[in-house]
Order: sequence, then C-alpha cells, then structure tokens
Amino acid sequence: MEAAAAAEEKVFVAVPAEPRAGQSTLAWALRHLYGGAGTTIVVTHVHVPPQMIPIMGVKFHADKLSPEPVRAFRRAERERAHEMLDDYIHQCSQIKVKCEKLVIEQEDAASGLVELIRLRRITKLVIAAAEDKHYSKKLDKPVSKTATEIMERADPSCKIWFVCKEQLVCTRTKEVQIAPLTVAAPLLPSPGHEAQHLQSPQEEGDTEMEPSFDDELEEARKAVGELMRRALKESCRRQKAEEEMATSLQKAQEHEQLYLEEVKKREELEAALARADREIARLRQAIQQKHDRGGSHGEIDS
Repeated sequence: MEAAAAAEEKVFVAVPAEPRAGQSTLAWALRHLYGGAGTTIVVTHVHVPPQMIPIMGVKFHADKLSPEPVRAFRRAERERAHEMLDDYIHQCSQIKVKCEKLVIEQEDAASGLVELIRLRRITKLVIAAAEDKHYSKKLDKPVSKTATEIMERADPSCKIWFVCKEQLVCTRTKEVQIAPLTVAAPLLPSPGHEAQHLQSPQEEGDTEMEPSFDDELEEARKAVGELMRRALKESCRRQKAEEEMATSLQKAQEHEQLYLEEVKKREELEAALARADREIARLRQAIQQKHDRGGSHGEIDS
C-alpha cells in the first residue's frame, strides 16, 4: 500500500470555473500527462471573491455595504463555482480517469496558485497560456496576466506546461526568482466533503485590518436602505392596485350577470305578452264570428 501511494502521481490542472473556458486545457493534460491508474488529475481553481455586489439591479462595492449581503452573495458565487467545476469531474469520470477537485479562495488568482504550489509542493501544473480565441502558431509564451505571473513567481521545483487550444505553447523548466508571499490561500470546502486546510508560517501578532466606516459608507448604506424602502412601497402600491382591479373586475362580472338575467327576464316577459296578445286576438275573432252568426239567424226568423 505504501509503495502504491508513493508511486501515485498528481497532475494539477488550473482551470476557470466555466467548463467551456477550461475544456481545452484539461483535454491537453488528459491526452499528454495522464499515465493510467497511478495518475490523479487534480482540477484546481482559484475562486476570486467578487468585489461588486448587485443590490436590486444596482452594483455596489463590497466595502460600501454591510457584511450580511456581501457574505450571502459571495457564498452563492462559491457554490455556483463548485457546481460548474463538477462538470470537469464528470468529464474525467466518463473516461475512467481518477480525478479530484481543489478550490481555494484568494483575492488574486496568480498569488493563490503560487502559494498553492509552495504549500502543496506541486511538481506538475498545466495552465492556459491564453484564451483559446487568442491562439496562433506564433504564440510561444504566456500572454495572460495570471500565466505570466505563474511563470515568473512559481517555485522552480514545479514544472509548468502552458497550453492554448489543446496545443502546447511552452514549458517552464528553468529556475526563476520567487516573489515573497505572507498570506496563504484558504481552501474552500467542497459541498458534501470535509474542508481541507493549508498552513503557512505567519508572524505572530498579525491582526486583520477592519474596514473604516466613513461618511461615504454611511451614505451608501442609506442609499441602499432608501432603495429598499421605495421598492417595498412600490410593491405595496402595486399589490393594492391589483387587489382593487380584481375587486372592480368581480363587480363588473356581477353587474354583467345581473344585466344578462334582466335581459332574459325581459325577453321572457315580451314573449308572454306576445302570446297573451295572440290569445286575446283569437278570442275577439271567435266572439265576432259568433255574433255575426247570431245576427243572421234573427233576420231569417222575422
């Protein structure tokens, strides 16, 4: 068991959360670096917390809002990222490739990957040199900001393949100077799995700086509160209008029903009057005929 574990090789593939954007990077790694049962593909993603938070159609910077809506929106974005990354896992499972998912959170994607390489002692990493739409045969080095920083700052013990549109652009094999980092990227728990933790040495006594709540922040909060108040007032107004409309419609239907019933009764009355008129006319005719016959008999007797 120990020999098998020691022989296991892990290839880390850095991808964006959107599967279509990282499809070609993963495909190249599976085709060129997957070595069978002894290899594990680690789908790696650095989740950058969004700074602009939408509130009722208007985006506010996270520093201008209270913590509750910021935490709620960022939590939803993390969950969405995990769900999208599951598509990479599904792709590997379909072809019977052993695959893991590793998600970390960091304000900067390149810094997160550099720190991850150091803490995990990653020796093999595949990353996109550029978006697929920027591929050309002349492309011979990374052009994306993240890939360029990774090439310059990552630990020299890590061999990095830079690919684009399922084509190898270049490989980093030479040693480079590593930029110092002091903050580790915390690992995010994957839903349904126990959270993993990365540790890095930090100087004792470091404290987290809390954002200052200046007048501008207070004004932004008031603006959000005013927007919510107006929205609630508008919602109540619309609801009242809908209720009044429903009541008016119901009354209109009731009046229409009464009118139809009145029309029906009038038609029935007119029909009855017509029948009565015909009957009276018939009786008058019968009486007149009888009277005429009686007059004729009187003349004959005289």
